[in-house]
Amino acid sequence: MASLARVAWTERSRADERLLLVVDLRPVAGVAVAMILIGAPALAAPLGRLSSPFALLVVLPPLALALEAFGWRDRLARRLARIRRPLARLLTTYAVWLGTSSLLTLDVAAVAAASVGIAVADRDAERRWQLGGAILGANVGSMLLPFSNLTNLVLVSATGLGFAAYVAIAAGPALAAALAVGLLFAARARGAIGDPAQEDVPDQDRVVPAPTDVRDSLARAAGGVAVLGAVAAVAAGLVGADVAVPFAVSGGILAGVAVATGRLDVGAIARSVPVAGLAVIAIAAIASEPIGSAAGLLPRPDASLGGLLLALVVGGAFAAVANNLPAAAFGAVWLVGAHPATVVAYLLGTNVVALATPHGSIATILARAVGHRHGVRTPATRYLRTAWGYAAAGAAAGLIALVLVAR
Repeated sequence: MASLARVAWTERSRADERLLLVVDLRPVAGVAVAMILIGAPALAAPLGRLSSPFALLVVLPPLALALEAFGWRDRLARRLARIRRPLARLLTTYAVWLGTSSLLTLDVAAVAAASVGIAVADRDAERRWQLGGAILGANVGSMLLPFSNLTNLVLVSATGLGFAAYVAIAAGPALAAALAVGLLFAARARGAIGDPAQEDVPDQDRVVPAPTDVRDSLARAAGGVAVLGAVAAVAAGLVGADVAVPFAVSGGILAGVAVATGRLDVGAIARSVPVAGLAVIAIAAIASEPIGSAAGLLPRPDASLGGLLLALVVGGAFAAVANNLPAAAFGAVWLVGAHPATVVAYLLGTNVVALATPHGSIATILARAVGHRHGVRTPATRYLRTAWGYAAAGAAAGLIALVLVAR
């Protein structure tokens, strides 16, 4: 009996030691995560113009995971889920993602929208449509402001186009593209997830995210840090600074605290970073010189209909085949000194036509990765069959509006 007691005491002591070790290591791991994420923009600096997208791909997924761990994803999803009619709910979220992309960059919108949209849906069919709405809203909404998309930043900074001049010529095409894509999205979704005139679905038959307690001081502080980071990023975009830095700081703080308090584990953070997206950026950086040389082989487009169409087709084809970041690197050389309207036409290609392929936009890669993590998978063949219609509708509407504005 005494021997059994000694064994039990020894095993309990070892278990206590292991538990103590885990608890002691969490703050250390949290500090390490925070330091890595906050330092991401500096570590990516050798990539030049592509350093911001590289850093954002590293810091945005952990930022979204941290907010989810603090309960904010479920809180937003629960509010959106109060809209009972599936189609109205889908179009409302699409509009929210358009605004989020315009003000907080498409990469933030893609990560947050995919996660929240999937949580809002009440059945598997709608979950797929919500993921599609997140991809469409994030990409199309990124046309509005110079800092809404990293491709915008690269082109605007390279061509010397000012903030006011960009907005004056891009606002009309951006709104036209968003409306055209939204109308097509609504028409396709109507038969798939519900008629807006159908009866409301009873609350007891709907799957709504469980209530999450965000009243504790730590969760409220986390929300405040995220808002401050977003506001700082907007301010940085307005003055031409690196928008990745504020997001890196807020993401590092939130992810670090989430890990240190046991709300999030390091493995989840590591798995959230899209390796494919980072590879695309690295390849674009390595191939920057050949890309620049190729830009000299094409005639520089003017503001005529033919010139605008050429800019749109080149930008869209480059983004759809490769990705919108190498396409932006090409445009930064090709469009130096070009008319502002041609810059916007090119961005219609890199932002809207890029929707045609699952790898055409970093935001699409991010959103699909979030969907995969939540069990909502979209095979590449299925994506290709449906996405080209949105790309064509948005690009055509945007080009028509651009021609009218450029006159």
